[in-house]
Order: sequence, then C-alpha cells, then structure tokens
Amino acid sequence: MLVVDDLTKQYPLPSRLLRPVMRVAADGAVDALRGVSLHVDPGEIVGVVGPNGAGKTTLVKIASTLLEPTSGRVLVGGRDVIRDASDARGLLGTMLADDRVVYWRLTGRQNLEFFAAMAGLSRPLARQRADEVLTQLGLAGRDRRVFGYSSGMRTLLNLGRAMLPRPPLLLLDEPTRSLDPLASRDIVAALRRIADDGAALLLTSHRLDEVVTLCDRVVVLVGGLVTFAGRPRDLDHSDGPVAALIALLAAER
Repeated sequence: MLVVDDLTKQYPLPSRLLRPVMRVAADGAVDALRGVSLHVDPGEIVGVVGPNGAGKTTLVKIASTLLEPTSGRVLVGGRDVIRDASDARGLLGTMLADDRVVYWRLTGRQNLEFFAAMAGLSRPLARQRADEVLTQLGLAGRDRRVFGYSSGMRTLLNLGRAMLPRPPLLLLDEPTRSLDPLASRDIVAALRRIADDGAALLLTSHRLDEVVTLCDRVVVLVGGLVTFAGRPRDLDHSDGPVAALIALLAAER
C-alpha cells in the first residue's frame, strides 16, 4: 500500500541575499533523509522510531504529499505522491503532531462533520461517521469547543479526523502523544483493529514499549538513515526488544 524507495530530502542553505533576514541554525545544507526505503502492506502496522531530528516527521510529510522530496519516490496504492498527488491523497489519512489542524472555535463533532464533508461524504453520512469516530475514541460525551479540550483530547480528535473516510493507508505522527496511559491503551487497541480490518498504518513514536507491542515491523531512523528494519522479535538483546531499540539509538550518539 505504501512504498518508499531511496528517498532523500535535503534542506539547502538560503541564498546569500536571504541569509541576513532568515534564521539559519545550520552551517551547511541539512540532509533530513538519506536513501530511506521501506514498505507497508495492507493489514500491517510499521513503526518508525528515532531521536528528535532523525527525519521521522519529514518522512510522514513527504508520504502525505505535504512536502516534496529531493530525490527518490513514494507510492501510495501505486500512485506517485508527486505526479499523482490528488489520487494519492484520496487513499490516505494523515495525523501530524500538531494541535492546530482542527478549528478550535468549533466543537469536536462540528470539526469531524466538516472534514467528513470535505472528504466527499454526504451530510447524513458525515454525521453518522462523526458519531462512530467520537464513540470509538471516547469523545462522544465530551463534545464542546476544541479550545476547551485538554491536549490529550485534541490529539484524539486529530486522530479521528484522519480516520473519518476509512482510508486504506493511515500516516500517524506520534498518535499517542499527550495521552494518559488508559487513553493510549485504547488508541493502540483501535489502531490494531483498523489494521486487522485491512488498512495499512505507518506511525512514528517515542514510546518504544508501544511500538514493539503494536507494530508488525519496526524501522529505526537515525540522522536520516535507516539503521534497522525488521520485526520486533528480530531485535537481539538479553533484556528484550525495548532495550535493543534503546541500544540502537544510543549507539548513534
């Protein structure tokens, strides 16, 4: 469902003319992704882990058609995310680690009904789907304007927006960010059900225990490079797969 082939993304330095008026932290061009390749099949959950700045969010943004790569290609259901961006977007739902992807002065239900309509659902179907998602995420009885939501509730609503059209591919950037342990448990169970129903899921996370429990395969991304790709049980460490992931990340410091 998702194919990432030899993907690179470089952020060059701005021109000399622009440097005096732009904030630039690096002394040279930044290679966010360097030859990344991976795939996600229907019914499979693949987790991407890595330190801050490893390129995880850049990968998700390119796969979701929000950012163009420097080279390489990404296919969503066989559609190239650059040449066939519109068709590719119709096959995926995206959740970014950002609260500001919904309208804070609308209620959670109003947001979901609006985005369902934008996805092409009729008004009755949009209402029905909003009800289903709110119930599934535990937000049905807490419908109020989003600026009154906790950070965890906004994260849940963000996930709900991605789930609305039942896309065959979900791209999730830290889906359990800001959630308490019980809410995280419920989201993990919901994601597993979505995959078991045939969807493909690519997610990033800093919660290594969730990744090894939930994901069918794990990709370790460090400095824009894939340093490990395989099943959690293939991670070799006497203290288990979480300790193995920590060792992989620490080795690159």
